Amino acid sequence: MKTMSRHLAENFSAQYRTRVEPQSDGQLLVRVSYPINGVEAIRVIAGRQVQNTLLVETLLEDIRNELARSG
Repeated sequence: MKTMSRHLAENFSAQYRTRVEPQSDGQLLVRVSYPINGVEAIRVIAGRQVQNTLLVETLLEDIRNELARSG
């Protein structure tokens, strides 16, 4: 989870609200919201994805694109 939290901190400025919520089944629920326009992007990811930097970067790029389209 530290890897995911670090990636969120590095990829989303303080104007975004980011949260990582561990689930009972071992997956992580990742929430990124942009309070200015009220848009939130949510992803559920498995542990293996968190360990793979390429997958994490792809996930974050996807979230950024979703937030940009909704804004």
